[in-house]
Amino acid sequence: RDLSLHIATMRSNAMLVCLLIAAGAASALAAEAPCVGHGLDHALLQSWHSQASSARYSDEISSDSSDQDGAFVSNVGMSVSEQQNTLTYDSLFWCPPLWHQSSAHSIPLSGGSFIPVLASFPPGSTAVTSAIVVVHGASREGEGYFGGMVDKVRQQKKDQHTMVVAPVAPDKPCSAGNWSRGADGVPDDAQAPHWTSLRRWMYGGGADSKEHHAGLSSFDVMDSVVAWIQVKYPNLQRLVVTGHSAGAQHVLRWAVMSPEGADGVTRYRGHHLPLTIIVSSPSSVIYLSEERPASTCRPEEDQGPHWSCSEFSTPGPDSNCDSNWDTYGAGIGGLYEGASK
Repeated sequence: RDLSLHIATMRSNAMLVCLLIAAGAASALAAEAPCVGHGLDHALLQSWHSQASSARYSDEISSDSSDQDGAFVSNVGMSVSEQQNTLTYDSLFWCPPLWHQSSAHSIPLSGGSFIPVLASFPPGSTAVTSAIVVVHGASREGEGYFGGMVDKVRQQKKDQHTMVVAPVAPDKPCSAGNWSRGADGVPDDAQAPHWTSLRRWMYGGGADSKEHHAGLSSFDVMDSVVAWIQVKYPNLQRLVVTGHSAGAQHVLRWAVMSPEGADGVTRYRGHHLPLTIIVSSPSSVIYLSEERPASTCRPEEDQGPHWSCSEFSTPGPDSNCDSNWDTYGAGIGGLYEGASK
């Protein structure tokens, strides 16, 4: 059962998001108690809200990097403790890419790091008028999502002018030399930020500590992807950002926190291109107030794409919610406190 939320207008400063139900099942929100996005107990990150990095997409490429990864990174599964309330998935991130090497590109970041992406048109192409950014799920299988979306675009006969871009969130070291093999002018020894914690990446947390990208937020990375596309494709007229599953959780929270998409347009250097954000099948959603769906709003079966919820309530002291039920991730609690530190 898919729950797809079409976010047409966002104002991150006011924490307002307009959500239109596009397709899916209301049962994705069903739970015994209306505590968090779907009843899960989230022991959420609280320390990194005040550590947002200033690293962004850089028009001028820096060569300030040190570490290099091996010539080939094997498929290693992530294994983390359930007590840390983090998730365990087999990683399908490969550096270099297995099947789409010719589509691999490196987006330079200030500080000498880069973002690994796959793009169906080369930078500088004047044929591109529309772009779809597709964000992978928990397995980090960027290549699978990229190939699948390219096929769909081709089936719709839109592939002459519609580009697919798939950014990848590594969970292990990856150098630009291995990822894109000298393309894009990024030094071969430049290193991609990586997140061994899936939840930290989904919620905008800082990358694993490295000298050149310590604390780089995954939301900064998404902002940089949006900026790069606008700079490198001069005839671009519209942009779509979409994510599925864990990618949907990431995109939804990025939409709330990022200035990109305010008033339905991009914000990079005054480009103001139409921006549509679509999330598909997130296993949790973020609430912008302390109210949660009332029990009458949480049916146990699919109510169809036009069903809507109109009854909400705030969990009281007699509910079975723990103390973290509104902390950022499932709510926005603690954000102002973290920003003031």
